[in-house]
Amino acid sequence: RSVPAGEGRAADSDRRSDICRCVARSGRSRMYGPSGLSGARRRPGAGGALPKHTERSLASAVPGALSVTALCTALAEPAWLRAHGGVCPRQELGVADVLGHLDSALLEEYCMNSQTVLLLRVISAFCFLGIICSLSAFLLDVFGPKHPALKITRRYAFAHILTVLQCATVIGFCYWSSELILALQQQHKKYHGSRVYVTFAVSFYLVAGAGGASILATAANLLRHYPTEEEEQALELLSEMEENEPYPVEYEIVNQFQPPPAYTP
Repeated sequence: RSVPAGEGRAADSDRRSDICRCVARSGRSRMYGPSGLSGARRRPGAGGALPKHTERSLASAVPGALSVTALCTALAEPAWLRAHGGVCPRQELGVADVLGHLDSALLEEYCMNSQTVLLLRVISAFCFLGIICSLSAFLLDVFGPKHPALKITRRYAFAHILTVLQCATVIGFCYWSSELILALQQQHKKYHGSRVYVTFAVSFYLVAGAGGASILATAANLLRHYPTEEEEQALELLSEMEENEPYPVEYEIVNQFQPPPAYTP
């Protein structure tokens, strides 16, 4: 049925006033939100975009890279132990002497025995495991995957902790090997009054340094502040709203000049 012209104009004016009030309220809430900045929801690429949390960690990746490098160098370096005062013509002994083909002269010249050979091979195996763990931890720190299992592994530094334990195991086996070599050299001295002693060489200290670097990487991961699950979900929702519902630049400029909301007790 037909509607009088006066009533139609009145209804239109009421709708316009309602829309203006809604826009004003939404503008004030965006202008004076929790962040305290005007125009909190900006178009993508604007200076006021929401900060996005990243799982990458440079503070733990740098010590992790040092740990990988030190373990690889230690495994390639032939000098692990130095023997002095015995009949063994070799002063430097290491895992490179027992990997692959074993030179029978090492046993015949009383440089080491079968138990020492086994210990050095165990040391090389733990070095390989340490390289794998430290490399995986380094990759997790660099790429920062979002998968829940990988995220927990990186945040709680499981791979770095395993690297520290393996470095400590290598150091313990090195000490055991040095005691065996020392006892063998004391039984077969070069001269009757020779002073026999065994010292650690470069690779031993490289493994110790790799363990220390892994400790620093573990501390960097465990001491870092991470958002809770609720905060992560809120950030994801806000970022999706920011990307899906952009506001034009003119709307942001208008919002900056709106007055603050009225005080309500």
